[in-house]
Amino acid sequence: MTYRPVVVLAEDDGLLREAVAEAMELEGYRVVPCDSGFSALKAFFAEPRVDVLVLDWLLPDIEGRDLIRLLHAQRELSDLPVVLTTGLELELPSFEGAVCLLRKPFDSTELSRILHRLTHPTRSTTPARSFAPTDSRVV
Repeated sequence: MTYRPVVVLAEDDGLLREAVAEAMELEGYRVVPCDSGFSALKAFFAEPRVDVLVLDWLLPDIEGRDLIRLLHAQRELSDLPVVLTTGLELELPSFEGAVCLLRKPFDSTELSRILHRLTHPTRSTTPARSFAPTDSRVV
């Protein structure tokens, strides 16, 4: 059996969470859907390995930047790639610790391309964390 990369999806909009999770599952990922930051934190304790976190900027219980800081403060999660999503018009030049920022609404093929790049790194010398998509929807 081949390994399916694990993606924690933290999104409080139920319809969007379901649609994105379904699209990622069809791409071969195992998705752990979470409706809040707290449920996302619990997922990291329940899962033996998480490859990527897809994180909404605003969750009902925590902002994305604070969840990123909490996770990256853990030694074993310090290099966890985070794809930050938002529908807000924010200026986040450093992506608040995330590898990239996707503006909602985003195309599922764009997310798929980003996830593939993060979970199937090439043998180049460029680490996955430095990946920054050039699509115009990405800040």
